[in-house]
Amino acid sequence: MKKISSIICLLIMIFVPTITFANIINQLNETGKFTKLNETLTKSGLSKNLEGDGPFTIFAPLDDAFAAISAQTYFGLLREENKEKLVNILGRHVFSKKITSSEINGEIKIKAINGEEITIKKVNGIVYINEAEVVTADIEASNGVIHFINRVLQPLN
Repeated sequence: MKKISSIICLLIMIFVPTITFANIINQLNETGKFTKLNETLTKSGLSKNLEGDGPFTIFAPLDDAFAAISAQTYFGLLREENKEKLVNILGRHVFSKKITSSEINGEIKIKAINGEEITIKKVNGIVYINEAEVVTADIEASNGVIHFINRVLQPLN
């Protein structure tokens, strides 16, 4: 009986493919909902970081979230002379640890990669980061987790 179990286990390992996840950048590209975010991450140089080992958490503004920013401001941020400002804005959305929605009970404060302290809270089962609502949570990536949010995070002060 032990021999049969061993053979079955071996066959399962051979014929059942291992589930692997793409990294954060690849996951964002695959969804088709983050063209603006991907463009800004590429311009800022942060996309290369987010392809690294991690772990990372990104609170990713959907394309609709960028609609609240004027076209002039958006395209201005993409200019080379505004790269530092763009990195600071995007850095507000990225954390160098994996944060899942199940880990958030009440309110926590945590430093983003840009050094700002950000508030993440759960109210009636809904997760918020600063003023933005998490509309889809816990999208796994090989190097972290992605949460879709409905706003681009602005400084609170």
